[in-house]
Amino acid sequence: MLVARTTQNEAEKVPPRKRDSATSSSASDDTAAPLETLYRLTDRLYRANGMEAVLAAALDSISEGLGCDKCSILLFDADGVMRFVAWRGLSEHYRKTLDGHTPWTPGTHDPPPIFVSDILATQESELVKQTVVAEDIRSLAFIPLTSQGRVIGKFMAYHRDVRSFDEPCRALAVTIARQLGFSLERATAERARLAALGELQESEQRFRLMAEHAPVMIWMCDAEGRCLHLNQMLRRFWNVEDADLSRFDWRTSMHPEDIEQVMAAMGGALQRRETVRVTGRYRNAEGAFRTLETVAHPRFGADGHFLGLTGVNTDITERERADAQRELLLAELNHRVKNTLAVVQGLAHQTFRKTDERARRAFEGRLLALATAHDLLTRSHWETTSLAQLVHDTLQLAGANRARITAGGPPVRLTPHAALAIALALHELFTNTLKYGALSNDEGKVELMWRYLEGHGKLHIEWRERGGPPVVRPRRRGFGSLMLERTLARDLDGRVELAFEPAGVVCSIEMPISDPGGHACLG
Repeated sequence: MLVARTTQNEAEKVPPRKRDSATSSSASDDTAAPLETLYRLTDRLYRANGMEAVLAAALDSISEGLGCDKCSILLFDADGVMRFVAWRGLSEHYRKTLDGHTPWTPGTHDPPPIFVSDILATQESELVKQTVVAEDIRSLAFIPLTSQGRVIGKFMAYHRDVRSFDEPCRALAVTIARQLGFSLERATAERARLAALGELQESEQRFRLMAEHAPVMIWMCDAEGRCLHLNQMLRRFWNVEDADLSRFDWRTSMHPEDIEQVMAAMGGALQRRETVRVTGRYRNAEGAFRTLETVAHPRFGADGHFLGLTGVNTDITERERADAQRELLLAELNHRVKNTLAVVQGLAHQTFRKTDERARRAFEGRLLALATAHDLLTRSHWETTSLAQLVHDTLQLAGANRARITAGGPPVRLTPHAALAIALALHELFTNTLKYGALSNDEGKVELMWRYLEGHGKLHIEWRERGGPPVVRPRRRGFGSLMLERTLARDLDGRVELAFEPAGVVCSIEMPISDPGGHACLG
């Protein structure tokens, strides 16, 4: 960095009453020359078209006004390094050696100019001094260029001889810098505007290209619903030519039964300034009605008034047909499974009628638990079902005892296989507590809670009884115990522990989870 120790020679002061005509003429010439330089600079900067023209005009004015045949303009780059951007009479070696040297940092607020009468009289390094002198330079002027009061660069004036910079010279240099700073600011703003405009035009072209050939129907309308744009897919759907776009009324293609609900949905969404989401049937170019799902976003002006809608239509006709067919198949499957369960129940009634009434009732209860889980899965199309809902439906047979059962936990989604297994487990636990456990008296309570085991990728379900009759460990394992500890653990690929504690039965179930984020699917 160049750090100058400068001296200033006082200009000779001539009292006005002692000036002769020659002196007055010389003073007038001295005043006119800087004004002419500034006038030419201002005119050229005003007419300059682009950054290069601005820099060239400034270099001419610096050279002419400050009387130097070597000068340069440097600006901070994006990394905050001062770089040569324009110059006159400087070698490549000089520019490379002193590139980046500056007495100011980016953003320095309104620094004063620096004038160096003799580079050899400064405290600069020998490398800097030798480089400057080798370029046939002894005196230099550092003039900061500012934008909104902050340094953005500088211009340099170089002189071959040692010299002092008088006040008129300093004032002219500062004025040139101000003019140049204003012009650079304007040129930078214009360059940014043109770049932004180019990016906007390119973005618009990309959007138009994508929208025109998108595999969905994209449209735009004004505040009155008149079409402003239909992409290729939508024009083909309605067989509308570009020339007829302004006269086309999309509402005439709507199914009469859907007009009221579609228009009401649109009007309500616009009143709430929300995205429009509505489904309706529209007649296509072949005369067939197709179901279109519409998502449209309202456009508003700067003053808040409604400008129109931009939307996307998706043809969901085939999806609706597939959904209807799936619903039909699921209903048929549900009907057949229920018939099968009814047949099995009838067989059990006949089989156990003359033998063991308790066994018959236990078997029918298990069938009912399976049917309950089956109905819940059918409602969710046999994809996943909520553990909370499964618990609610399974325990709803508790009747008045339901108030003594506390159940809860985070959101969990169960696969069909896991749902059926847990439904059977809850049935066995519920049946046992009604007969022998906490719900067999008037004081006992049951807690059914579940939670995620952080860091283990597992779900923990716990059934805990309190306040019932004293618990005595059974001498043999019944079907329910074996089903819980063996079959359930195997079906869930987890671990099941059944504890007969004095305070009440405790059943702990651990099973792996595939998504611990709050809506896990378990298998």
